[in-house]
Amino acid sequence: MYEEISFANSDREEVEEEARELFNHIKRLGVRLDDIDVLDPCGGCRRQGYLVHIGSLPTDEVRVLNSALRELFRSTAPDSERR
Repeated sequence: MYEEISFANSDREEVEEEARELFNHIKRLGVRLDDIDVLDPCGGCRRQGYLVHIGSLPTDEVRVLNSALRELFRSTAPDSERR
């Protein structure tokens, strides 16, 4: 009989869940992050933790994202901060 063991990395799974949430928020703003990835900690450099890499965005996608974020901030900002 085999013992039940897990090879799951809970730290990575937590970061993957955060990356999924980011992906879905940005998707709701009209931009799809096709190159999003979770990068493992770097053993040979100063970076110790995981990184969420959102990839490269075409200029038109950056414009869509900027426009959606501007509108979001305008709609949630106090009246004194709206431009």
